[in-house]
Amino acid sequence: MKTIVKVDGLRYVYPSGVKALEDISFDLYEGEILTLLGPNGSGKTTILKCLLRILKPFGAVYIDGERRWDYLNRRELAKFFGYVRQAHYSTFPYRVRDYIAMGRAPYHGILSLPSNVEYIKVEEIAKMLNIEELLERTIAELSGGQLQMVLIARALIQEAKVLLLDEPTAHLDVSNAVKVLETVRKIIKEGIIKAAVMTLHDPMLTGLYSDKVALIKDGGIVDYGCPDNVLNPDSLNFIYGVFFDVFKRENRLIVLPLGEISKY
Repeated sequence: MKTIVKVDGLRYVYPSGVKALEDISFDLYEGEILTLLGPNGSGKTTILKCLLRILKPFGAVYIDGERRWDYLNRRELAKFFGYVRQAHYSTFPYRVRDYIAMGRAPYHGILSLPSNVEYIKVEEIAKMLNIEELLERTIAELSGGQLQMVLIARALIQEAKVLLLDEPTAHLDVSNAVKVLETVRKIIKEGIIKAAVMTLHDPMLTGLYSDKVALIKDGGIVDYGCPDNVLNPDSLNFIYGVFFDVFKRENRLIVLPLGEISKY
């Protein structure tokens, strides 16, 4: 498999001097979903913000085998990384159709508007994600699950190579969480997006929807590899301070918290 992103020794220290990340290293391969799993405040979102250079870390990020990440401007970076942030409602009542089309911003000047061809592309993506009926609504009229799908559509029209998703299942019920993650898996496996990095704090969903997992605690990677190897009771106990049971059912990895607090 081709390495599409290589992160080598990423470090970040807040202006206050507090260390946020230390020696973050991983490879992202084409066709792969990598999940950064850890409790709240462990550094997962900070890693994504460093990849996007919203924060400016130390270390190296190689894109398509070249260290170009350092030299890309914000617009060029947006053509490589599509960012799906945690769902939030805009204070302006955008139509969903227009909100998705805004994903084309990296390809336009400051005053230019999306073309008719781009609006046709909006409809194609909406049909692919089964959200056509939402296009004439406003953002404020959407449920959490609907908004998350719209945010994914907006990232897809950006035509980026790699999708970065920050807690895509946060505040969603089980049905909508599964729908969103099934959609992410579908667009990766069909090659619409080359690969994805997502942050989660739910080990069960991580086990079901990840090709690789990086366990994050206190700004560092505790373990990294295939879910079958990484999502074991000892490692999960260490990062969450809770006992877990992990087993296979019909070749699917099932991770269950046992509701007992451990010494960690």
